[in-house]
Amino acid sequence: MQNIKQNVLEYLLIGATVLVLGIILFVAVWRFGVSEDFMPLHYTIYFGFNRFGPKYDLFLFPTLGGVLFAVNVVVSNIVFLRNKLWHALFLGLTFVMEVMLLVSLVLAVLKGLS
Repeated sequence: MQNIKQNVLEYLLIGATVLVLGIILFVAVWRFGVSEDFMPLHYTIYFGFNRFGPKYDLFLFPTLGGVLFAVNVVVSNIVFLRNKLWHALFLGLTFVMEVMLLVSLVLAVLKGLS
């Protein structure tokens, strides 16, 4: 029974991470379609927008998220296969990192709109 609960937790974490990654991709594609050729890429509280670049840089977020997810799942399955606690913890931290990527993308898009 414990093994079934552990497998459900792992699949739930992987599914939630894939969902967040899909949302990141959706926001990047949506914003790519409505943005200008050059858009703000970096913002500081002292100087405002100080770096502009092509709108293709929006796809850095889903690319980084996809690579992060793939590497972490592979490493988790190889290194932590016998230790279920570390396996679940590693997948949970992967989910947290994907959520942070989503938040940073949304904040960058919202700041670029203002």
